Amino acid sequence: MRYFSVFKTDAEILRAINDIHLKGRWYDLDCTYSKGVFWKSLPQPRYKSDLYPQYDDVMQIDATTMDGIEDNRFESIVFDPPFLFRGRKAENRDKMSMRFSYFKSYEDLMRMYSKSMEQFMRVLKVRGYLLFKCQDMSEHRFYCTHKDIINYAEKIGFVLRDIVIKVSSNKLQRDAKQQNCVAKTHSYWLVFKKAI
Repeated sequence: MRYFSVFKTDAEILRAINDIHLKGRWYDLDCTYSKGVFWKSLPQPRYKSDLYPQYDDVMQIDATTMDGIEDNRFESIVFDPPFLFRGRKAENRDKMSMRFSYFKSYEDLMRMYSKSMEQFMRVLKVRGYLLFKCQDMSEHRFYCTHKDIINYAEKIGFVLRDIVIKVSSNKLQRDAKQQNCVAKTHSYWLVFKKAI
């Protein structure tokens, strides 16, 4: 099977990353499990956690602290955190903000991401994988989130091994009076490996 860089579903991406990078070992932990949408057509990860679990078999764990998880525990972690930030109430029928939780500022978003990545570095085994789903954002200006994530991850000892792109089929973009940059209809899966 030959995989290319752009996919339509997260399930296809998870299969490809498993085949290429995990060599069929499947996923240890999804720490932002939510309703388990990624896994509907796939085998479940070995462990599931979320800040606000919606099912009995999902552990309540904050990704920024990973309380109760010992060092070097997992070979792979799937991380799909919130990616929106708004310094104001949602306006203009902002469907994305109404559907997903969001941060008050870009700095708050990056603080959560950074703390989480530090914990993932702790709980991953050496040569373990972090699969980080993210999306670039705009809130009156363009924020290159994936670049900032990569820079921080590399600073603390992760190595970027791959980037996969998911193109969205449903566009939940708000109807803006003034468009500041092109509407983002894609997200990234960043594949990091713990090098130390």
